[in-house]
Amino acid sequence: MSSSLPLHVYIRPLTIEDCQASVELEAQGFPPEERAGKEKIEFRLKMCPELSSGLFIRDVKGTEILGEKLIGHIFGTKIPIPKNGTKELTFITNESMSFTQDDSSPVIGVHSVVIAPQHQKKNLATLLLTDYIQKMSNQEIGDRIVIIAHNELVPFYERIGFRSVGDNKDVISSNGKVWCNMVRELVKEEYET
Repeated sequence: MSSSLPLHVYIRPLTIEDCQASVELEAQGFPPEERAGKEKIEFRLKMCPELSSGLFIRDVKGTEILGEKLIGHIFGTKIPIPKNGTKELTFITNESMSFTQDDSSPVIGVHSVVIAPQHQKKNLATLLLTDYIQKMSNQEIGDRIVIIAHNELVPFYERIGFRSVGDNKDVISSNGKVWCNMVRELVKEEYET
């Protein structure tokens, strides 16, 4: 694994203008039955842009910026918590992956983490997720992040501070793979002044 970062890489919130690039990146990262389509991506960019982040490479010539290319993204929504008043953990469901956003919820459901194939194995997913977690924590957007991951990705998410809390019984993969529920508490970092 190479840890060298590409030149001129940076992270910024995604906007509706990034929709098409996000659709194309999503298609590179997920099989058809697991990816978000253009309508879901548009919904997430319009309804909860603060829960998205994009990893970009700038095309620079001398001191002039010629453009940028999206090479990674994260999409999340605030997912509904149980209405029965229990303190049980809330996880991603088929319903929460559709066109839903519960602004009052303290739970951020991350639905997509993608790095373009040609930029994988460079610690860019770690960089993007670490930045995302820090922003969500310090902006006090929620209390925790939940995600579902296939078994082979569980160790990656555990290295970033997520903990596995069992199989997801609601989201069924079309190829029979099991999704694991993972959760990470968000804690605002305090700085001395």
